[in-house]
Amino acid sequence: METTLRVLGDGLSIAALAIIAATAQGAWKRIPKGVAVPMQWGFDGKPTWRASKALGLLTIPVLSIIVLLSFTLTQATFTDDPMRAMIIFLVRATIAASLALSQLFHLRFVIRTLQEEGQL
Repeated sequence: METTLRVLGDGLSIAALAIIAATAQGAWKRIPKGVAVPMQWGFDGKPTWRASKALGLLTIPVLSIIVLLSFTLTQATFTDDPMRAMIIFLVRATIAASLALSQLFHLRFVIRTLQEEGQL
């Protein structure tokens, strides 16, 4: 059971990373060189700070790789107990989905903001 959950967790991590990488690549191609990427929005809906294109589009993918691979590398040490394996699998699934959704929402707001500003 532990091995099955580990393989399923790896599959979910790979799927989440594929979504994150594909959307980052699509945004990279769409956003012109030299355009600052909005990173955070205020209550009024306007960007409060921006980052360079590379930093703005690669922050979530790099963070996702680090977080999801850390589970892959350390999960073998936690699989003595089936209940622990199930908990780790559920945490991995939740984190993978959360990271993929955060990438999708961030890029949605980035594209919308840049379109409104006429930079796309």
